[in-house]
Amino acid sequence: MKGDKTIWLIALLLSVFSLLLVYSSTAGISWRSAAAEPFYYFSKQLVFLLVGFGIIYLCSRTPYTLFMGLAPAGYFTALALMVVMLCIGRSHNQAVRSLGFFQPAELCKVALILYVARQITLKQDCIKDFRKGFVPIALPVVVMCFLIFLSNFSTAAILCVTCFTIMFIGRTRLRYLFATVGGLLALIALALCLTKVVADAVSAREKSGEKPTGVLLVSNKVISMTRLKTMYSRLEDRFADDSAATEVATGALEQPDFAHMAIASGGIVGKGPGNSKMRYYLPEAYSDFIFAIVIEEYGVVIATLLLLAYLILMFRIGVMLQKSARFFPAMLAIGIVTQIVLQALVNMCVATGLAPVTGQNLPLISQGGSSILVTCLMFGMLLSMSRSQEKDEEESLDVRV
Repeated sequence: MKGDKTIWLIALLLSVFSLLLVYSSTAGISWRSAAAEPFYYFSKQLVFLLVGFGIIYLCSRTPYTLFMGLAPAGYFTALALMVVMLCIGRSHNQAVRSLGFFQPAELCKVALILYVARQITLKQDCIKDFRKGFVPIALPVVVMCFLIFLSNFSTAAILCVTCFTIMFIGRTRLRYLFATVGGLLALIALALCLTKVVADAVSAREKSGEKPTGVLLVSNKVISMTRLKTMYSRLEDRFADDSAATEVATGALEQPDFAHMAIASGGIVGKGPGNSKMRYYLPEAYSDFIFAIVIEEYGVVIATLLLLAYLILMFRIGVMLQKSARFFPAMLAIGIVTQIVLQALVNMCVATGLAPVTGQNLPLISQGGSSILVTCLMFGMLLSMSRSQEKDEEESLDVRV
């Protein structure tokens, strides 16, 4: 197995830990449904991880130049899949997010990162120019993230931050980036304000016994097709005045409340593998809130080591970039590791109550199909670049000898 051994080790350890956690956290599904098979999710996760490691191996043996050549096709394929999904996709958690069992947004992550890394490499001669350098890179990012935003705001936000990070390190002018970010934030704020106005107007009409018509009806339907209502309600709950809140009965507790209970009961060393109690009450214990199960069963110490695993991955990529003499693999590695680490941090912040509920899973840990395979694809690309760098160093050493 060529490439950085630390990256291989991190991928292996995360995968083994994932199997333990998925088996334990899905016990709640078996408890709630007598027909549920206890080993179903474990077996499914094992299959995806085995296929994923096959992808890692194949990608690690593939020259990174091939990824660069496939970037445009990958981008437009992912874009087309997102459009098809929004038209005929399957709804999950009040949002259209999948085509069958595949989530196109997962493919969009790696496709867009590849495309931005390629474009910023090819346009280094005119990267400071707004029309020739900035727009051809930023416009595809905005288009792709807008399509993802319609069904998943947090994924769109993380991917947008990742791409802007690549552009920042790739010497794009800061004022262009700040202006774009400011404009996007202003549009989101305006959309949330309109959501509030429309929701209040619809509610007032319904209370008076009237149905919304005309512009109000159309606006309500357009907003209902997006995640704006969900975003607004979560932000409202997040920043609501606690003093005005009333006591909530146990039966009305939400997922974050059970996650906080799991974390509080885990303590320093945890209850031990398979001894989680909150897995029976957390519907998304095996995905969005799996970090809470980590703390409950394994304690703060192991949870900290899990966080360190992602940070060590970032450190190893930093070491690799210090030795890199090629621009495209450096930009691609920055994008991939930023995406993985940001997604992991967001998942952990949600579970610990530091951020609103977003629906982000923990890379290579949470139960999943598309997310596991795409994350393995990213690890394979990192190893491909690491392997190429090792080969260049060996050739350089042979020349010196």
